[in-house]
Amino acid sequence: MTTPSRYSAEPVELTLDPWLLEGTPTPGCSHCTTLATQRDQAAKTRDWKTACNAARGIRNHRNGHRETP
Repeated sequence: MTTPSRYSAEPVELTLDPWLLEGTPTPGCSHCTTLATQRDQAAKTRDWKTACNAARGIRNHRNGHRETP
């Protein structure tokens, strides 16, 4: 029989899917530029929730920039 360990194991760090941070801001759009800045700053500080939310905001906002025929 094995002896149980009396200490915690090292935390497991999971990788982040790169597509979660994708999103190209529309040139000239101040809202997209603000979100891109927020995403980049959050990624530098490893605040993945804020970075992913900003990237999603860019992707969703870009849909509004598409011209309709």
